[in-house]
Amino acid sequence: MYRLIEKQNTYQIMSWLTAALYSYLFVILLFSPGSFLKDIGIETTASADFLARRAAMLMLGFAVLAFFGRKISYSPARQVMALAVSVNMAGFAVMGLVEFGRGFANSGILTAVTIESILAVAYFLFWLAARRAESPENTHPGKKSSRRLS
Repeated sequence: MYRLIEKQNTYQIMSWLTAALYSYLFVILLFSPGSFLKDIGIETTASADFLARRAAMLMLGFAVLAFFGRKISYSPARQVMALAVSVNMAGFAVMGLVEFGRGFANSGILTAVTIESILAVAYFLFWLAARRAESPENTHPGKKSSRRLS
């Protein structure tokens, strides 16, 4: 499993797909927030639309990060990016489940939670694979690795 995660091409593809998802969310939240909110069972109000449009800007920021960071090779910057996307997606998934459990969001949120969970795990594995590659047991005694990933 880690061999697949360690491949640069896998990271590029995942980043491209993630950028596409964030871009889609940006467009829908900015230009049609009511439609998005309705799909997950949230009443459309002026306040909800306002918050959705503001959230669209966060989606745009993450879309840019994922798209332009897709070709970065192993580095501290890539590690931070992978961990940030993982935490972001895990947060979305957890909050989606919490709001579904409270009855605030309908079952439409479960599709989003599934996608968010998959991406959270994938990006966490990117981060973890690079951490494992730099662990002391994977380097020769007395020889420093040419990659610094922490």
